[in-house]
Amino acid sequence: MISADLQQQIMQQLSQCTGCDDWVISESVIEARECVVYKISSSSYPRAVAIKIYRDRQPKKNKVMPQYAALKRFSALLNQADSEFRVPQAYGSFPEQRVFLMEWIDAPALERRLWRYCYSKNIQQSDMRRTFAWLNHFHQQGDLSAKPVNINRYPNRLQQFIVDHEGAALLVANKIFRRGFECIKELANQFRGMEVAHARLHGDFTPANILLGDDVVTAIDITGVQLLPVAEDITLQLSYIAIGYPNMLTRMDFKHPPDTWPLLSVILDAYGYPQDEEQRRFLLYVFLYQLLRRWLVIAHRNKSRSTPLLDRWRLRNSEMIVDGVSRALQEACRDDGRPCDS
Repeated sequence: MISADLQQQIMQQLSQCTGCDDWVISESVIEARECVVYKISSSSYPRAVAIKIYRDRQPKKNKVMPQYAALKRFSALLNQADSEFRVPQAYGSFPEQRVFLMEWIDAPALERRLWRYCYSKNIQQSDMRRTFAWLNHFHQQGDLSAKPVNINRYPNRLQQFIVDHEGAALLVANKIFRRGFECIKELANQFRGMEVAHARLHGDFTPANILLGDDVVTAIDITGVQLLPVAEDITLQLSYIAIGYPNMLTRMDFKHPPDTWPLLSVILDAYGYPQDEEQRRFLLYVFLYQLLRRWLVIAHRNKSRSTPLLDRWRLRNSEMIVDGVSRALQEACRDDGRPCDS
């Protein structure tokens, strides 16, 4: 429950922002691992407001101020009157209580629509095009520039991720995971010093965090802090879609070069990612990195057997896709005439 003192602070903040005093807090409507979200509305104000309260599970990692600062910055840049691509409006923050206020967005998430329309590829592809068009627009406002990639980031972070998610056994037992990890280490030199597009990243660009209204696309849970390759946002979403939904990447796809994969074509065309072969190969490299991270998360979660059937299916998908992407990346490297260990 929200304390009486915090409720009073919220009412005062909203009164100052909107001029309305008749705000009413509903029961908690979203219970997530990291936070609880309440809905508060006023009969005299046209939009409801979300009260996002982070749980105190990681006291050293207070996400309130980075997310609130990102909303303040990007709402000013994106939320024009006729804009199709938006972020929630920010209304205030209470960092000590790990709370901030933002516009309530009443629209289904991409993750829900991909399942709902799993038998309608046209609708799925339309939703993905809108999703990655939003991302391109977001990156355009986020200090977009070409910079040399820090390629050591990927093998080093993956190694730490293996430690954090107790993945040593998976690395030993599963030859496909091991091949993917070795591919990340061995191919790093292929991209050392390469200039790629960097921007302030969304940071958690997943199907749960993109909301698709009839006319407007809105993203939530933005950090917008780190200036990193745009490929990281693209491939994070891509890894969730490829692993988590049926028939997104298939064994048949991996019999052909990556530039012919329908899923990749839809997403990269919608984003407007460069056609240059070296840039596409770098994106495939980052995609493999994200796939391995996702595989580790699912394997770690599956140990608790909280969603055993679904997770086992996702683990099989992870294995098939990592195998296909590893091979495609190594073949692309060989075709380019560069030395590449298998």
